[in-house]
Amino acid sequence: MSESVTHPVFAVVGHPNKGKSSIVATLTRQDAVKISEISGTTTSAQTFDLNIDGETQYTLVDTPGFQRPRQVMSWCQQHAPNAAERKNTIQAFVREQRASGNHKFHDEVELLQPILNGAGIIYVVDGSIPYSPEFEAEMTILQWTGQPRMALINPIGSEAYVQEWQDALSQYFSVVRVFNPMTADHQKQFTILSAFAELYEPWRHNIESTVELLKQYFESLERQGAFVVAEHIQRILSHVSEIKVPADFVKSRLQDKLKHDYQSTLRHIEASMQKQLQALFAHPEMQMQTQQLSADYPDLFDSSHWYLYGLDRQKIVALSASAGAAAGAVIDVGMGGTSLMTGAFFGGLVSGAASLFATAKPENLKINGIPLAGETLKAGPMKELTFIFVVLGRAVDFLEIILRRTHADRSVAELPETNLTSRMNHLPKVEQVQLTRLLQKAHKGLSDSELVKLRDWILKLCLSPSA
Repeated sequence: MSESVTHPVFAVVGHPNKGKSSIVATLTRQDAVKISEISGTTTSAQTFDLNIDGETQYTLVDTPGFQRPRQVMSWCQQHAPNAAERKNTIQAFVREQRASGNHKFHDEVELLQPILNGAGIIYVVDGSIPYSPEFEAEMTILQWTGQPRMALINPIGSEAYVQEWQDALSQYFSVVRVFNPMTADHQKQFTILSAFAELYEPWRHNIESTVELLKQYFESLERQGAFVVAEHIQRILSHVSEIKVPADFVKSRLQDKLKHDYQSTLRHIEASMQKQLQALFAHPEMQMQTQQLSADYPDLFDSSHWYLYGLDRQKIVALSASAGAAAGAVIDVGMGGTSLMTGAFFGGLVSGAASLFATAKPENLKINGIPLAGETLKAGPMKELTFIFVVLGRAVDFLEIILRRTHADRSVAELPETNLTSRMNHLPKVEQVQLTRLLQKAHKGLSDSELVKLRDWILKLCLSPSA
């Protein structure tokens, strides 16, 4: 390897459109890597670093795909006098092509140059298509470079031909792994790095240190993300909107505006939380299905969707009782159906307020006397336990999306229709009650230590099975 290399460098190479850029994006945690289904999107070698606290741990080189490997191989075979000269022959080929200005082998030159400069090789193939001898020219060229190399089988469509590829690749590569950059969790990423550490001894210490740093880094990110959620949940539950009512003004004319302002603010707080999480986890370009609030991405205030994010009826009743909640503020357990917020529970609501308040109790709209300014109409803070768990469920689901999403995944994210009950059931019963009591206090504001407790429970819920 080149003496000038101070950290591991890997060239990600292979046939066009086999997921090379997706692998680079996932392993460097960068949305900046261009990914497209169109063959030939990458036309020149580009470097991407994995940085932790401003220090580069390793570099991946995203390269164009092989275009004419058999012609390159033919040239090399004609110019290599013996096996000892194979690497020199590859170098001679690259020098000749650059000197001639011939663009016929542009892509091959681009992908071979970083390897000749000292990069290790990560060769990528598609495990959903059959193995073909046409790939042998590519693998032979890489073998001739003499650089440490591993092969990754990317099951783009399926794993139908993975075993076939493993049998063929093992003849050219010391390490062969199956790696799906769209779904690979942190542990699978660590496995790939560790495999290269085994392959090339001089980089072992660097890579092993990087893996340990990454573990600590991801754990820190998880805690920070959960704390962002805790802070925003407190903001939502403690928020109060108010409008001063001038003397002799008809209050009912301001109620609609108050409800609109209150709803808009809570939506804004939730959107702010999502944006902060996207920035924290380096997904600034992630698109959310947020425009059609009443369809694919249910409205926070559309009660018909609340059961999808909150707790089921039995869990609400049990936790409310255990936490000492008033029976009248829970739910009518005798009503039919399985959805929350239906039937007798809506009795006595102010007309049109069902889309605003979880409890929608008349006392949530308060008229307080204000000297010289008539009265003040107020909405909030939110105290209803059912709504509280809706907010929690949605926030936990979004955090899970961010935690599990790789940087190769460029699909539009949608909030899943999961049920918080299954997550809650993975907490010990005593912790379920403690969490409930803490959430019931959130409308008054939480201390720093209470926010930390809420953070820890949020992280437990997020990392527990959701179904």
